[in-house]
Amino acid sequence: MPDTYLLVPMPPTPNGRMHIGHGGGTYLRSDVAARALRVRGADVHIVSGTDVYENWVVAEAERIGLSADETCALYHRGIDSDLRALGVEMDVWLDPRDPEHLDAYREVHEQALDALRAGGGARLVPERVPFSLTTGRELVGTWIAGRCPYCGASAGGSSCTACSEHFQPEELVDPRSRLDDSPLVWEERQHWFAYPTDVGLLLTDVAGAGLRPHVAEPAGRYLRSREGRIRLSGQGTWGVRSASVPDDAVLANGYYLYAVYCGEVFSRRTGQANPFRAASDVVTVGFFGSDNSTPGLVAPRVLAQGSAGALRAFDWTVVNGMLHFEGQKCSTSKRHGIWLGELLDSGAVSADELRFTLAAAGLDHGTDDLSLRGLVDRTRTLRRWTADVLVPALDGAAGSPAAWSGDIEKALDAQNEALDLHTMDVPAATAVLEGWMTARGTDTGAWLLGLALLAEPILPVLARQVWDSLGLPAGPTVATARQGATVGGSRVVAPCSDVTEDELARYVHRAAA
Repeated sequence: MPDTYLLVPMPPTPNGRMHIGHGGGTYLRSDVAARALRVRGADVHIVSGTDVYENWVVAEAERIGLSADETCALYHRGIDSDLRALGVEMDVWLDPRDPEHLDAYREVHEQALDALRAGGGARLVPERVPFSLTTGRELVGTWIAGRCPYCGASAGGSSCTACSEHFQPEELVDPRSRLDDSPLVWEERQHWFAYPTDVGLLLTDVAGAGLRPHVAEPAGRYLRSREGRIRLSGQGTWGVRSASVPDDAVLANGYYLYAVYCGEVFSRRTGQANPFRAASDVVTVGFFGSDNSTPGLVAPRVLAQGSAGALRAFDWTVVNGMLHFEGQKCSTSKRHGIWLGELLDSGAVSADELRFTLAAAGLDHGTDDLSLRGLVDRTRTLRRWTADVLVPALDGAAGSPAAWSGDIEKALDAQNEALDLHTMDVPAATAVLEGWMTARGTDTGAWLLGLALLAEPILPVLARQVWDSLGLPAGPTVATARQGATVGGSRVVAPCSDVTEDELARYVHRAAA
């Protein structure tokens, strides 16, 4: 196994707090992967932050009566709090607007554009841009809505959350302004786009990456139908400003170049080379939702190919489907779902209990639906098991040895296979843990030792409590577990209350029909 990893979950837009769809998808997966790798002894770094230059921020600022900068600051702090409440830990949580990042962040984008232009990988291309006839505002991103040209579902901007396809705004069916009923006026503007030098090579790369079909196929279609072009500049004034583009345009704030900047932050912290530079042997892993197949799968490959070897794409990508809540996609803008901060701050369920529920959702294979009843049932299951099985086992085994065993090795191998970054399957890894939880043998000490290791990626609070009960230092690792331990006093406290749908219903938001 490689020694060092840099994990970069796609940055969320600071236009609202985190809901269970966010928590159960990209961010839970990055945290689960990091913990599993650390159990095996790897040096893992997670760097991400908020995607402050999306115009969803401007829309939310207008809604709540703050400036765009104030809105970014408000939700940047809030999202950090939400993820920490769920037990999602990051080494760096950055805001590109902060003085320590602002200039360096812009420089990464300008250097990429300069390098691509110099090497012929960037072209200045005319495109039709929609404007509001009433306000004169450019209608890009959040400001334009319509129906997806591929599946017909409601969509906006340049991507569809229903079928994961990527498109240009002028391709929307029945386009309209989200601001008002103003007619659209289409005007020609010139913007920079990156184009691959060898589309065939990228198609072969995507096809051979082992991605599941629902993830790989949209990326392949975009490469074939759009020549793999990736936006480098766009219309607007909220974003990365540069002398390389007109005053009414900004540099595109894509996920891959955000990740390259995260690599710069990693480099400053560790003294190692940026992992996205060709000379680095640090393994890079991108985490994102299936509706971002173009920015997550196509853009890194196109920009790396156009850099003439200076940059490299992600080594691995972990792509999750969309989580629905009671039949409808969780959505910040539509206020549909359960918000992490509201639920976890209430104490109605714990972080481990929510993770236990979210980790069972089959998002590695597509969409899945969560119900309030499902959350209650999973929470009750974990509470009953803790009270009826775990606490008595710890109390009854006090003073007994906890030695490494072949059964532990076998279960860890099964969980590691499920969490392989090539074909990550969090529900399968959770099933391995649950199998261990319910199959306690006669050797309670070994069972507890294996439990701490297997629970660490999914139920980190419980894992640390069991680990501490074994008197072991730091966090659960295979190297330490192999040395054995002695069961001490229980550090686990069983929940003494029940949870009901009525109790949790107060934290549910449902979008209007």
